[in-house]
Amino acid sequence: MIHDEPFPFKQVSLWFLLLFCGLIAAFLLFIALISVWVSLTHLHQDGFWMPLLVGIIGIGATFWLFIIFARFILGKMKEKDIINNL
Repeated sequence: MIHDEPFPFKQVSLWFLLLFCGLIAAFLLFIALISVWVSLTHLHQDGFWMPLLVGIIGIGATFWLFIIFARFILGKMKEKDIINNL
């Protein structure tokens, strides 16, 4: 009797979810970097610091949220299902 391992749908779907979150994080980082760039090219105008502040906060928040979500997903990948433990 040949015993084949089942296809790991959970692993594949979690990897795609992590990839999708990485793409969203890259998009948000791109927008935040554009905000910082616009601020640094308009130093002579009043209120130039606002896009700079928003961009820096956006970069920090995006990294923070992505790291938390990536740790959560990687933790879910490592845990075993109740069906696999039987």
